[in-house]
Amino acid sequence: MLFIYFLYLTLILAELKLKFGLSPGILKNDKFYTYFPAVDSNDTGLIIIYTLKDGPVSQINNTEVNITNVPTGYMPQFLNFAQDNQNVISKEIWLLEGYTPSSVTDNKLDESKWMAQFVNDKQLSFGSSFIKTPNYTYFPKGGFTQNIVNINNNPVMYIIGGYTFSNELKINILTSCVFKYDFNSNSWSDLSEGSKSILPPIAIHRSVQVNDTLFIFNGYSPNLTDTKYPQTYSIDMPIKNNTINKTYKLDLLTEKWSVVNIKTNLDSATYGDGDMLGASYDYYNGNIISYGTLDNLNSEENDPYFGTLDLAKMEWHQNQINTDSGLDNSLILMFHRTLIIRDQLILFQGYSNQNYATGPFVINLKDFKFQSVLNYSGSLNSPEIRPVFINIIIGLGATLGCLLIIFLIIFIIRYRKNKSKHENNNQIKPLWAAPVNGKYRYISRGEIFDDGQTGEVFSLENAENLDCSEARSSFMQEDLNSLALIRRELDQKTSSNNSASIYP
Repeated sequence: MLFIYFLYLTLILAELKLKFGLSPGILKNDKFYTYFPAVDSNDTGLIIIYTLKDGPVSQINNTEVNITNVPTGYMPQFLNFAQDNQNVISKEIWLLEGYTPSSVTDNKLDESKWMAQFVNDKQLSFGSSFIKTPNYTYFPKGGFTQNIVNINNNPVMYIIGGYTFSNELKINILTSCVFKYDFNSNSWSDLSEGSKSILPPIAIHRSVQVNDTLFIFNGYSPNLTDTKYPQTYSIDMPIKNNTINKTYKLDLLTEKWSVVNIKTNLDSATYGDGDMLGASYDYYNGNIISYGTLDNLNSEENDPYFGTLDLAKMEWHQNQINTDSGLDNSLILMFHRTLIIRDQLILFQGYSNQNYATGPFVINLKDFKFQSVLNYSGSLNSPEIRPVFINIIIGLGATLGCLLIIFLIIFIIRYRKNKSKHENNNQIKPLWAAPVNGKYRYISRGEIFDDGQTGEVFSLENAENLDCSEARSSFMQEDLNSLALIRRELDQKTSSNNSASIYP
């Protein structure tokens, strides 16, 4: 009973992840496209379009397009043609039929929904199909991988694994079937006999092309000790997550399968063989890189993991990633899409510990750091893509510098005003000049001035005749004008006194 409950939780968890989409994205005309299925009747299909450009990652805009002309659970896969295939068809956006597990109730493909074209970034258009609809009992209806490769100038598509419905068992089944479509001959072929007993029934996995080889990672498979796997497997039987200590390899030239064991370099007591369900795998610089979440056996929390698979030694090496501010990486991300542009790994969508983060997130593959700026065109120089915390420090420094300059200017202005006010408060005492024994004498304020004394008061006219340069220099212009006025008044008063003494 406990096992059945665990299996139920496993399937529910898988369906929860599928809600966020496992269909790979595609890059066309500087736009990255992802698809999300309608998981119930109240939901609609959704295509999210990211417009990629140089600049801050936070400013990468995305557009959501509702897809209303598809059934519930419809989850197609974008056809990603080889870059050297430049025909008209490859330049359009095409999708191949697929469904979520809960919506698969028979093994028949819907020819009316077999292929779709996303037209003008607005809607899915059905009716046009350049790939013939296959007619195989175990052809998958979802959870498969499709890779379009060009071998000896011959474009072909491989469909590997997935799930479909068993009419005999009346339940969904996993398969290890492999099918190939030849674009030149417009024909399908069944390669399942070659994968039997080597490739386990597998679904919701990942595939990576490296030259003339396809590698298969992760996904769900039978939880069996016998490695002679059956061709199909019921989902109500024990199922496990495939771990990173093993990969399945298809030689594209010989179409032969083999199993490759991988050294994980993990602490087995903590991580076992490395369960990373929903991790991404990409070919980069001669190796395979993977971002995902490791199941921690000693904790309820999972741990983020970014590793590089050395294809020469078939050995994983963990890369320590920091944020652009120098903090340790804590981003948990599963069932996401990836894109490599100019030594940058871009992560889109997925199930995350950061409020169902949709991204994108950008990892610099040269220094293994998250960065806040995307160098999409390759034209950005290093100062433009420096970490955001450096830009913040520079901005704060510039702001503080401006404030200090402003405060200094205010201080100088206030200092000068206070100094001027202080000087103005030092009142100049007026000096009077009167003749004493034929010489002028200076009389300051407060002394008694005998108006009977005759002579001149200090004025502009006689200023040069005075023998006190200190007194001259102490007078302001307005004081001199006042003294001249006083002189005239005294002259008038003296004249009046003289008149009175002559005419008593």
